[in-house]
Amino acid sequence: MALWDSSDLLSRVKFLSNRPTTDESVTDAQWYSLITEGQSHWTNVISAQAPWVLMGPPTALTSTDGGVTFPFPGCVFPLAVEMYDTTTPARLLRPCTYWDSSGDYVWEGDHIRFPQGQTNPLAVSPVARYINPPGQVDGTNPPTLQPPQARLLCVYRACAHWAERGGMRDPKPYFEMEQRYWLGDMRTGDVGLLGALKSQNPFLGGNAVMTGSGGLLEGVSTGAGYVRFPPL
Repeated sequence: MALWDSSDLLSRVKFLSNRPTTDESVTDAQWYSLITEGQSHWTNVISAQAPWVLMGPPTALTSTDGGVTFPFPGCVFPLAVEMYDTTTPARLLRPCTYWDSSGDYVWEGDHIRFPQGQTNPLAVSPVARYINPPGQVDGTNPPTLQPPQARLLCVYRACAHWAERGGMRDPKPYFEMEQRYWLGDMRTGDVGLLGALKSQNPFLGGNAVMTGSGGLLEGVSTGAGYVRFPPL
């Protein structure tokens, strides 16, 4: 057993739910199913809030129809996508609708195509960085949620769903633990996992700022040359 692997998560849900190691009420397979549901939920959330955490490496796409469409490997349906015209130097491609001929590509679930029915107008195959949807978690397939400590959220979510089953137990304590771990407690300065992810690279949004010789603060007034207009 290693920290945050499948066996560790299974051990944690049994401890948190106060269930015995050998349990006739809930099998290991059922616990893994609940952990899988938790991973699916939190992969969706982190993909929306901090997608850079889950983005994969640049991967060239291969067409199976002569360049009309380009499926993602394994025909997966990514949760977030960045498209480029090559690996290096990379030019970011602009997503658009099918009728918009000024755009670069149309995203259609498990594949992309080019607007107006074009055959690949690029000199090479397009390259994608994307977030894979999560898979099954069990004794053979490890969890994939990143960062690894985020997998504790799957434990809380699994216990909450276990408690909800049949309306027999109160899931509120587990949901509260999950929320506290995710959002923290500002009264104590705890920013939670969400705050930690949002602040891990505070200048990430700097690429959206038009810069020149002045750097990121270009355009911010220093007050020099300010002239106060006399009252009318």
